[in-house]
Order: sequence, then C-alpha cells, then structure tokens
Amino acid sequence: MRRGKKWVLPSLVFAIIILLLSGWSDQVQSQEKYPTRAIDIIVPFSPGGSTDLATRVVADYLKKKWGVPVNVINKPGGNTVPACLDLYSAVPDGYTLLADNNSSSSMLEIAVKNLPLKIMDRTFIAVTTITPMMLIVPSTSPIKSLKDLEAEAKKNPENLTWASVGGTAGQDVVTRQFLKAIGVDVLKTRPVMVVGGAQAVVLTAGGHVVLGSGSPSTAIPAIRGGTVRALAITSRTRYPDLPNVPTFKELGYPTVNYLWWIGISGPPKLPSYIFDIWDKTSQEMLKDPEIISKLGKVGTIPFYLNARETIEYVMKEAEEMAKLWSLK
Repeated sequence: MRRGKKWVLPSLVFAIIILLLSGWSDQVQSQEKYPTRAIDIIVPFSPGGSTDLATRVVADYLKKKWGVPVNVINKPGGNTVPACLDLYSAVPDGYTLLADNNSSSSMLEIAVKNLPLKIMDRTFIAVTTITPMMLIVPSTSPIKSLKDLEAEAKKNPENLTWASVGGTAGQDVVTRQFLKAIGVDVLKTRPVMVVGGAQAVVLTAGGHVVLGSGSPSTAIPAIRGGTVRALAITSRTRYPDLPNVPTFKELGYPTVNYLWWIGISGPPKLPSYIFDIWDKTSQEMLKDPEIISKLGKVGTIPFYLNARETIEYVMKEAEEMAKLWSLK
C-alpha cells in the first residue's frame, strides 16, 4: 500500500502537466488560426468620408489576405461615443475593432463631458494613414483667397457660418486653427452641425455656409465639379492631385497644420497574439504598391505608427487640442 501511495502523487502531477500542455497546445493552435470568421470594423462616421473610404480599402485587402469577411460598420453620431461604446463592450477576441481617429480618441474628452469610457483603456494597435484638410468656399462666393476669408471673418465674425462635424473633427480643428491664427474668437462665429465630412462638403457646395472644409477624398470631387473652391491645404507640401491649391504655410499661416489620422484599435485587454497579427499585417499592407495606390485614390497617405508611437501621438495631440479649445 505504501508503494502504491508513492505512485499516486507523481501520476497525478503527470496528468495535470499533460492537461496543461494540451490546453497550451490548443491555445497556440487557436492563435495561429486567427481569424477564422467575419471581422467587424466600426467606423464612427457616415459613409463617404476619408475614414470610411480608407477603412474600406483596408478591409478589402484583409479579405483577400485572410480569406474571411471583413465588414465595415458605419455608426455615426454622438461625437463617436456610440461607436466607441460598441468597441468597449465587445468581447476582446479580435472580431470587433474600431477605425480609430483623432475624433474618437485625442479629441473625445473635449467633445463630451462626463465621458462614459476611458480613452486609454482601449488597445491601440496602429496608425495606418493620414490625410490633410482644406478650407473651402462655395464656387459662387466672393471669397477668392485666404486673405479674403481673413478680412471677412474679422469684419463680420457673427456672419461667418461654417460646417462643423459634431464639434470635434478635422473640419472643426482646421477652422479653429485658422480663426485662432487671425485672432477671431470662434465663439462669435456660427457653426452649422453636420454628421460627416461628406455632408460638410455638400453643405458648402450648396451655398448653405460661408465656409466649409474637407479632406481630399471628400472635397476633390466637388472641386473638380466646380461647386467649391479650395483656399488652402494643411499638408507640408502641395497635394499632388491639387497642384494649384497652396499650403497654409506658404500663405503665411504655419500654425494651421492639422493632419487627420486613421488607424485600428481593439477593445480593452485585447490578447497580445491578436494584436501582433494585426500589427504585422498592417506593416505588410502599407508596403503593398496596390494598397498605396488605392489609399491615394481616396485621398489618404500611408503612414505607420506602432502601438507605442500611437499612444504617444494621441496623448500629445490631446494636449494640443485642449489648448485649442482653451481647456488648458
């Protein structure tokens, strides 16, 4: 009996080790198989804007690479909070992600008081693209240049209506940066709320506002169609598809320099193996000549930041936006 008892404990330990190794093996296999089913990427804006269009380019690439459906789910409104809450409530298994951007991260605390989530709790994966912003006016407007706009804004700020995407978006930032640069109090002007970048351009083209703004993806069709006039662009150099549109810097407004970024984030506590797969794939994707071309056609520029760099960028930008909104 004593000999039998001596063998019970080693046998039990051996059995436990086998079970643990088996579980570890299953986990490794499940990690290697990701993804095995449809992935949803939530876009916190309406269809047609730069975030939506760039995300669809990324989704098409991933469908081919991974052989699973990659769905783009538009959930506009609420200053991106509804879309963010969907992300935060999702199971952290890599099948629900967010097309993250300035509005849904670095600017969110400015837009929403008593925010029902912590921005830095999400799993930032990467920034994949950037796009500059432009100030535009209706083609029928007497405003022909940035100097004309400055003169009009200073003379009649209360008559300056401008397209605002919910209070914090690229459209709002470039407008605020310009008004700050010329010494006009934004609170004396009249923002007109829209739900997305595409609508901001439509509103401007129809002459419903004095001033509009947009990214190349939303504004170029209207510019080429002759319904709006671009005054300046925030890129460091002139945009290739808009060689006649000057930069703010060359016109003497160097502080108007905002760039809209688009990336991918996951729910809080996203497992590292899923994160690593996305990060590696993002880097590979941005080296693909076909993807570079497609992103260019929707007005965006490939631009990679890893997770650490993204977090640092978001934190720095949040400080800059707080100053612009006079919160610090």
